[in-house]
Amino acid sequence: MKPVAAMPLPDPPDSDRSATAMRVADALADAVGHGPFAALRTARALSDQELRLGLDFVSVVLEVASGSARAMAAVLAERIEENGHPDLH
Repeated sequence: MKPVAAMPLPDPPDSDRSATAMRVADALADAVGHGPFAALRTARALSDQELRLGLDFVSVVLEVASGSARAMAAVLAERIEENGHPDLH
């Protein structure tokens, strides 16, 4: 039988993974407001699993933000083409 320390930990349920990922991203977002050293200090306090889940969460957020930005830019370009000028009001 393997020692307990060598046995892999089971994956937490999806709801726990999501909650952990959001908690990690939130903690780092708060830390970034206090500067890069605070963000690094916060990241260093996280477990490997928390770091991985946080990275997964942030990559999804960036993917959504990128798609949203492309869609908004496309619509704005369409409106400029239709009106001949940007409608910024």
